Amino acid sequence: MAQKEKVKSPLRFPGSKSKVLKKLQPFLNTPHIEYREPFVGGGAIFFGKAKAQENWLNDKDFNISNFLEVMKNDAENLCKLVSRTTPTIETWLKYRLDNINEEIELSSLEKAFRFLFFNRSNYSGIYNANPIGGINQLSQYKIDCRWNPKLLCSRILHCSKKLERVRITNFDFREVITRNGENVFMMIDPPYYHKGSSLYPVFMTNEEHVELSNLLRQSEHSFLLTIDDCEEVRDIYNWANIIIPENWHYTVNSKKKDNLGKELFVTNIII
Repeated sequence: MAQKEKVKSPLRFPGSKSKVLKKLQPFLNTPHIEYREPFVGGGAIFFGKAKAQENWLNDKDFNISNFLEVMKNDAENLCKLVSRTTPTIETWLKYRLDNINEEIELSSLEKAFRFLFFNRSNYSGIYNANPIGGINQLSQYKIDCRWNPKLLCSRILHCSKKLERVRITNFDFREVITRNGENVFMMIDPPYYHKGSSLYPVFMTNEEHVELSNLLRQSEHSFLLTIDDCEEVRDIYNWANIIIPENWHYTVNSKKKDNLGKELFVTNIII
């Protein structure tokens, strides 16, 4: 029986579906025993839905899969690091330099913490972006404006509990989609077709998007895919049931007038 707990991810993520879960709900309600996400990203959908009997979360980005694994198995120590930290430009610069210093070896816990640090202190939560407020901190919003240790630790602990008995992997999407299973529902939220390379450290080429489409066309699993609405995507998925959802403001910088997004829902489910 599905578990009904809904929690919020501590991660900010470009294209996160945290504010549009109601639009996904008719598909998430599709009866299933196993739930899979080949591109889990910030995890907003999994943490916001009812938990299935079996759950498999995957992301090719090691930082994401490692963070989820640490949050699952070492949440208390992760919270200790969060609680004793206040983001500063000096710390931000040190961590950036450490990233390019091959002699520095970090534990899985420290890697997870630093990933969260950049996620909460960088512009739009983008790992390779500049810090909020810029290097000189001249903006109204400073580097620590998204860093609330009490709130973050509460989310980490709640997410850790929901991750119990959940499989977390760092595979390519192909392995997750093609694996056999009983009564599987897959939530497919790949990097955007056009802006993926500027938003995510791990993005997809046109050839990979085409291969993803071909694998889903052959799959016996139920799925819902969400992706940016563009001519190329419509052509790649011309075989599928395409639903055009209403426009919504993306969760990152949602107050910007030019940040109105339209995405396609691609599915083999009849609602």
